[in-house]
Amino acid sequence: MSGQEKHLYEFGPFRLDPVKRRLLRDGEPVPLTPKAFDTLLALVRQSGKTVEKDDLMRRVWPGAVVEENNLNQNITALRRSLGDSRHESQYIATIPGLGYRFVADVREVEVGGADVLVVEGQTRTRIAAEEESREGSAETGGAAASQTQAPSALAAAAEAAPEPAGLRRPAPAAPALPEDKTRAVNRKPAGRALRRSLLILAPLALAVLVYAIFTRENGRPPQLAVSSIVVLPLENLSGDPAQEYFADGMTDALIGDLARIGELRVISRTSSMHYKGTKKSLPEIAGELKVDGVVEGTVQRSGERVRIRVQLIHAATDWHLWAETYERDVRDVLDLQSEIARAIAREVQIKTTPAEQARLTPRRPVAPKAYDDYLQGRYLYWNKRTEENLGKAIEHFQSTIREDPNYAPAYVGLADCYNALGSVMISALPPLEARRRAAEAAVKALEIDPALAEAHSALGHDKHFNWDWEAAEREFNLAIELNPNYAHAHSFYAGYLMTRGRVEESLAASNRARELDPFSLSISVHRGFLLGNARRYDEASEQLRRVIAMDPNHYQAYWFLGHIYAFNGQLDEAVAASEKAVSLSGREPSALGMLGLVYGLAGRKGEATKVLNELLELNERRYVTPAAMAFVYIGLGDKDQAFVWLEKAYRERSYFIAWLKVSPIVDSLRSDPRFAELVRRVGLPQ
Repeated sequence: MSGQEKHLYEFGPFRLDPVKRRLLRDGEPVPLTPKAFDTLLALVRQSGKTVEKDDLMRRVWPGAVVEENNLNQNITALRRSLGDSRHESQYIATIPGLGYRFVADVREVEVGGADVLVVEGQTRTRIAAEEESREGSAETGGAAASQTQAPSALAAAAEAAPEPAGLRRPAPAAPALPEDKTRAVNRKPAGRALRRSLLILAPLALAVLVYAIFTRENGRPPQLAVSSIVVLPLENLSGDPAQEYFADGMTDALIGDLARIGELRVISRTSSMHYKGTKKSLPEIAGELKVDGVVEGTVQRSGERVRIRVQLIHAATDWHLWAETYERDVRDVLDLQSEIARAIAREVQIKTTPAEQARLTPRRPVAPKAYDDYLQGRYLYWNKRTEENLGKAIEHFQSTIREDPNYAPAYVGLADCYNALGSVMISALPPLEARRRAAEAAVKALEIDPALAEAHSALGHDKHFNWDWEAAEREFNLAIELNPNYAHAHSFYAGYLMTRGRVEESLAASNRARELDPFSLSISVHRGFLLGNARRYDEASEQLRRVIAMDPNHYQAYWFLGHIYAFNGQLDEAVAASEKAVSLSGREPSALGMLGLVYGLAGRKGEATKVLNELLELNERRYVTPAAMAFVYIGLGDKDQAFVWLEKAYRERSYFIAWLKVSPIVDSLRSDPRFAELVRRVGLPQ
């Protein structure tokens, strides 16, 4: 920096001296590397203004080409020295997608004479006695200490902190010599104290030196291994809230690509989205999710161009491991996603198999409208899981296919929608028809991409409830092999294992799904349902109550909670939960059937009969799952009619029939020979 600098800069307890190139805190020096000092000075000189990363790098490394990670490391070091953090910035604020801003009030102090002091735009004059006092003190009583400290091991270690390859650091100044023997003799006591201090500081200096050498040679401190990761929601910088789905889609795609790496534990999308807009710090988030690394960044879409800035951070230390900016046409976005995932895999130094490497290779372009329709179908409609929104999702997936018939994920989207529409919970389509459409879509996806784990999982779901037991297990295992981090594949497989009576395996698979997606309400509700079928009623009700605490309008949680309470002897609670499910669902047939069951078990036969009549009337106007009718007759104790409707459920291969071996709902029928025959025909083990 120029020796003609006439100002010092003060902010908070700090004073920054550009001429002597030092930072003081309450008069005490704060060690900084040369480039960290240059970074701070550049920000302070532009205080209150956003300094873009590229501009900042040009100021700090003029004429040199360096990686952005060098700047990130300087910012991290400065924040530590200033007592700052990324999420509670008193001094250096991150401006996502752009750069950094020095946000503290800065006072410019002229060197010598009357100082001009600028505070929040107002100017006043003062005598620089404070500066003179500090300088005089350093030159008299503290002269020996400052002269000896310059070449100390600690200062040398600080100077050894990482610098970009190919850049040379200025040579250190030669140590000053004593002015005369008399003054040297007079400083003997101070010299002995200083030597004692150096003996104490030497081990620390050595540790700092080793640390600095390691980071210079290896690019990061030791013991910053990353074996688990969360991709936080990428921030939408498009200036258009309607583009949120695009940023969410980019987040999900990056999660999906990273999830293909078996050695890396990747948190699923639902739990990642839980932190959208959060003010929690990275260590807090990492602690809650039990991960080492965090990926965060921004997405900016302008017309047919998309720009993504992404960085990888070691959460516990806030150490920036890697950062990069990418810009592509929207049609090349699939290749872009794979490129980012490959870069992150390299940075975390995780082992990838040849098959995983192949799945992360560049992929073909996709028509922009096709990709846009897919993202809207998946992130605006599918996630809401209602009959109306599933219908809208199907329309968008079909539009994707018309634009680009070879875009495999759109077929998986169709399969997921049809599987949901045929379930007992939604029962908008007869299950055989729903699963036929789902299987066709899943098979088409696999014809395009045989390694698409989500398609294998959707096909396994179809085969499970069509009672093709061996084929279902093969598909689930293949899905998990191809994408070990796909939480829903583990959850679906847990359901399969429970229907087969493999209780402990089922709960282990469900626990794995929860580890990968701890904030997924659908996975949490399913886990409560599985615990109920395992007859662990107290655990099941506790799990479902936690879901309701997170979402008081989750009618499926109340649906399951109703019959779990009933079979645990908590009949009043069962009625209340089932009535709530009916209310929240808009009197869906499946919720009505459960309410009729609970009314009957609670001895409220008249109310159970009213529910039955409502279902019979609905059955004249729309599809009603036979399982709902069977539930009410079981509650009323009418076994003959219960078997009539279970037989209808068998003929249309209702989802509920697969649960006959373990469901407590049919316990009152188990001693009847007709029940054993029904179980035998389904192919379940006796």
